Amino acid sequence: MEWQYTGSLTKSGGELQRLVDEVLLDDRFQKDDLVHFNVEREQRRLDEYQATGGAFSAADGWREESVMLHLPKPGLQQEDEEHAPAFVVDKIWMRSPLEVLKAAFQDTSARKFHWFPQRLFRRVATPENPDARPERLFTDVYNSDAMIREHEEVQRRPRNPDDAPEVEYVVGGIIVYSDSTHLTNFGTASLWPIYAFFANLSKYLRFKPSMFAAHHFAYVPSLPDTLLRFYEEMFGVPASAAVIRLLKYQLMEKVWLLLLDAEFMHAWEHGVLILCGDGITRRVFPRIFMYLADYPEKCLVACLKTLARCACPDCTTDKSNFWKMGTKSDMAARKKNARKDTTIFHDAIARARRWIFEDGMPPDGAHIKKTRLGLFSMAPVRSAFSQRFASLGQNVYKLFVPDLMHEFELGVWKGTFTHLIRILIAVGEDGVQKLDERFSMMPTFGRATIRRFTDNVSAMKKMAARDFEQMLKCSIPCFENLLPEPANSIVLTMLFELAMWHAFAKLQLHSESTLTAFETSTSTLGQAMRAFLRHVCSQYSTQELPRETQSRQRRKARRAAAAPQNDQTATMSSKIKKFNVLNTPKYHRLGDYPRSIVEFGTSDNMSTQVGEFEHQRVKQFYRRTNKNRTFGRQIALEVRRANILNKIAQAQAQPAKPRKQRRKPKKAQPSRGRRLHLHFDDPQPLPPTQPNEHYHISDDKRYPIKLDDFLFENDGDAACENFTWDLKAHIFRRLPGGEQLSPDYVPTLDDIASVRIENNRLYRHKVLRVNYTTYDMRRDQDSINPRTHPDVMMLAPEGSPHPYLYARVIGIFHVDAYRAGESLDGSDDTDTEAIQVLWVRWFDLDPRAPGGFKARRLPRLKWAALDDDAFGFLSPNQVLRAAYLMPAFAHGQSDEALPGYSVARREEEEDVDWKFHYVGIFADRDMFMRYYGGAVGHQLHHPGQPHPAPVAPEPITPLAGDAYADEGDEEHEDDASDIRDPLDDPQEQPQEAHGEYEGQAGEYSDDSEEDEEDGEYDDDGEYTESEDSEDDTALGPEDGEIPMGHDDAELDRVGFAAM
Repeated sequence: MEWQYTGSLTKSGGELQRLVDEVLLDDRFQKDDLVHFNVEREQRRLDEYQATGGAFSAADGWREESVMLHLPKPGLQQEDEEHAPAFVVDKIWMRSPLEVLKAAFQDTSARKFHWFPQRLFRRVATPENPDARPERLFTDVYNSDAMIREHEEVQRRPRNPDDAPEVEYVVGGIIVYSDSTHLTNFGTASLWPIYAFFANLSKYLRFKPSMFAAHHFAYVPSLPDTLLRFYEEMFGVPASAAVIRLLKYQLMEKVWLLLLDAEFMHAWEHGVLILCGDGITRRVFPRIFMYLADYPEKCLVACLKTLARCACPDCTTDKSNFWKMGTKSDMAARKKNARKDTTIFHDAIARARRWIFEDGMPPDGAHIKKTRLGLFSMAPVRSAFSQRFASLGQNVYKLFVPDLMHEFELGVWKGTFTHLIRILIAVGEDGVQKLDERFSMMPTFGRATIRRFTDNVSAMKKMAARDFEQMLKCSIPCFENLLPEPANSIVLTMLFELAMWHAFAKLQLHSESTLTAFETSTSTLGQAMRAFLRHVCSQYSTQELPRETQSRQRRKARRAAAAPQNDQTATMSSKIKKFNVLNTPKYHRLGDYPRSIVEFGTSDNMSTQVGEFEHQRVKQFYRRTNKNRTFGRQIALEVRRANILNKIAQAQAQPAKPRKQRRKPKKAQPSRGRRLHLHFDDPQPLPPTQPNEHYHISDDKRYPIKLDDFLFENDGDAACENFTWDLKAHIFRRLPGGEQLSPDYVPTLDDIASVRIENNRLYRHKVLRVNYTTYDMRRDQDSINPRTHPDVMMLAPEGSPHPYLYARVIGIFHVDAYRAGESLDGSDDTDTEAIQVLWVRWFDLDPRAPGGFKARRLPRLKWAALDDDAFGFLSPNQVLRAAYLMPAFAHGQSDEALPGYSVARREEEEDVDWKFHYVGIFADRDMFMRYYGGAVGHQLHHPGQPHPAPVAPEPITPLAGDAYADEGDEEHEDDASDIRDPLDDPQEQPQEAHGEYEGQAGEYSDDSEEDEEDGEYDDDGEYTESEDSEDDTALGPEDGEIPMGHDDAELDRVGFAAM
């Protein structure tokens, strides 16, 4: 313990435990092996480590490179670009992409690669339609159109005459990611890495940080301060913003030209022969399928101007038409105006560069803006991908796929939520306070699906993308009735459309039918957003939030510091802020998702989240460096060391030993009475649940409670009325022979009297784990705990108007029971049988509030009336999975359904209930598909059905009503006149917004509203596990913190493998 609290302060209790379990207690550990051990010497040996082949080849190591940037000077005519003054940027740390590919394909992990892409189908056969047409499915890159097309092109190539007949020709799919990240919370230390992932590996493995699937290609330096000093010394004037911007483009393109070297391009055309990790020799043809990045990074790599007239990286649609997203004319314009990398633009770039260097024209001058480059918002720099691949028929602009995290969660939804806060402030009263209070009372769901919200959600401080995603899922009950009608209805419809679109976009398995629904959802989302703009935003005068005002003032202060001194004094007054989300490139790109899923696979393949995860590893390596100017080299060494040690560990891996429970069990405590659930400090460890089991409850008997004592202590509680009769009636059906009874059979007095509960005791349990098959044919697990996550869902009887029943679990227990006398199956065996039981309080569907995809509302539930069997008992086998039920805050609380105190309520609740609850149908992807229907992994099976039936999908229909009628785009052009320019102050910023390169290092700063400095880039927008998160601290391992406890190999063994 002393070792943990000395030296580095980052040694957590978990790391100390791992040191003991995995090192000191390992049978292979020998203290004598550490005699004369020296860290520096061993690290040096590791750095010099070489092998004859495989993943440890030194050829895939790091090397330092430099590039030369030629400097233009507006107004100065130079001989040509090659003879212009040049500045050398060094300390570019990089690896050969081809050698990285060879090492990855030679590694043992290549045994899990998918070498041959395939189209995935399913046939939904029913008794009415036994010969149904097969429906195509989309999950991963290796069953997408892009990889299938590249594979077929490779197979058509003439074979190398030196290759043996058995040599397979395969595609090596590469996914690239790049983005700058801050390495510390304070200071300016940052790293600009380029990562690569291989699409041949399943995304379910590729996204796991423990798989080390991210390969570091290069670390790009920022423009050094010495460049600006060199420029001023050379030309006598400081470099203009346009020149710095041009140099930033050139730096990135020259780094990529180094990476895409002659060796890599030769392999692109002719393939490279590799003895792969599975022992088979293949000729691998590398192909780059996607470039993952946020919007400014995409524009930088593609050499496009940010937020200019044609702001989309994929098409040249004018930004004044972005608000039409989802309409027929918009979809047609995307196809017509798709960007193409043609020789016309190559010539225009070459001509513009001659003007800049030979004629001394400024890079952003009016003469260049009048050319094709200005017309299509292109920078006078040719992309490295264009230089390398245009002659091979590749279109560079197709690499830049949509990114759900930055474009929707941190873009469209964040911008919409922010404006809703502005509207609540404009309305006055206490709308914002009510919103914060509602979010703070929202229950959690799952292990980390929906976490505890802060008490001040409206401030949006230090929020990552996952926080905005959770806010969207819970937004409808929180915003309900905070605005007057009709604004309230329009806002609730828009929130439903946003949540539904997001749910479709997040699906990890799509079918042709869900993609059709996704396209319709994209169209209806556009309708809802335009209705919100026209009929809600226009009714309120909204101003900047305080944090927006402060952010704007900080930007102005930085500009003023760089500009000549003047007498103008900045004021802190806020200004009018309009809803401009509809005219941003992020909103425009929502229309590209359905097409991109067919081309590249589902959106998780295109998400930058995987790169943000890898940033966390880089930040950890930075802590091990000496923090000086060479930290890039030190991080590169740490990465290589970690990869080598990981491969060695995998090669010497031994079967994992089951972890021993070190928590000493408490002695049985006297019954607390009153309640049937256990408290947090009542330990009841539950080992990992087998994946093929439907549910798992402990068989522990340490927490008994006498049935008579329980009823005596809760005498008069309506929840306990007829408790014994109902319990014994339930047990009667569960005992041997009970399955033969008709569902309508009502147990008689003699039947009830025949049921015996041994010692008249109930043995309480803490948690119920439920395993289920997800929509994408994987196994997942819910943890049901009466204290924290008590709500469950079951299949409704056949013919019910709603597919599910809902209940709140009050207690989990088992009894040892038997039937006195002859059993129902004819035997006279009186041995006791353990009957596991859930005591529940029922919900009823509220018919006064229709819910579903047609109504664009969440299903609403009310508590079952006391005279209508409000309480009952369930077999755990009946539970389908956990349900997420959100209080309907707008309708208040009451004790009408259950007067006075009751053990049916949780201890922290007062003697009242929320009148209604909304069903969280968007809680997670699986939950959404259970309501939409048509999922591959979901089937309905009712008693008496010979075969399971597929769940029929509910159609998504266009929005109806005058507020949503916009089929003729032109007839509403006047209504959209106030949203055509996303810049709030045309006098403050130029016509073609281009971001800024601030500071002497040339760091990029995007001044668009949705990308303010304290917005999107807080914490790098990462999905990180915060050490001070607001999760329920009363969760323990038995509450489901360790779900399932099996890895993919175990799931594969029992038949639940990743596709």
